[in-house]
Amino acid sequence: MKSWMRDYSSGSVIFQEGEPGNVAFILTEGSVEIAVGSGDKKKVVTVFKPVSVFGEMALVLKDQKRTATAVARSDSKVAVISKQDFDEFLEKSPKLIGVALTALVHRLRTTTERLGKTPDLFMGIAHIIDLLAQYTVAGVKYNSSLSMIRYDSLVKTVSQAFLVETSEITGILEMMETMGLLEQQFLQDTLYLNVKGREDFLKRCVKIRDTLGRANLLE
Repeated sequence: MKSWMRDYSSGSVIFQEGEPGNVAFILTEGSVEIAVGSGDKKKVVTVFKPVSVFGEMALVLKDQKRTATAVARSDSKVAVISKQDFDEFLEKSPKLIGVALTALVHRLRTTTERLGKTPDLFMGIAHIIDLLAQYTVAGVKYNSSLSMIRYDSLVKTVSQAFLVETSEITGILEMMETMGLLEQQFLQDTLYLNVKGREDFLKRCVKIRDTLGRANLLE
């Protein structure tokens, strides 16, 4: 993967929300804050530490606009990569991360523009889980009927994709578990989610979303 390095001092803006974006970044040193809004309405979504990929959303959205602002929280070093190199990076990245990002791209390209900007978080999580469940193999050797997804990886992926706090994601995952869509299991001291009824998981999520949406319980 071709890239070039950039250094940012603490407080430097790496990119601004709303501006065009044609490159992604890999943080190799320091820390980077991702936030939406400004002034009194500013909301810090997450803080990246090495080694993390950020800014990739501008490479998959149609209008290629930055959906948040990235600021160096400390003196930082990042590798800058183009869309072509980013796609190559995904192909070579660890399987779970690659599939998760592929799921995100799939959702952004097949939903409406409204959902792209203000995603339905319940169904956004459902789509990512559905695609992850098709490819994830971790834990399957213990029981061929299980479809296991690492809990922490899923929460991190959705948080970065939809720019929401992890507490919102964990709340929806708990709701899904209460409704019998998922169950938590520990394997070798690692927390996984097992998708129950993988074949019709997404269909059941849509039905639940429609029912609860009419009652304003997911708004």
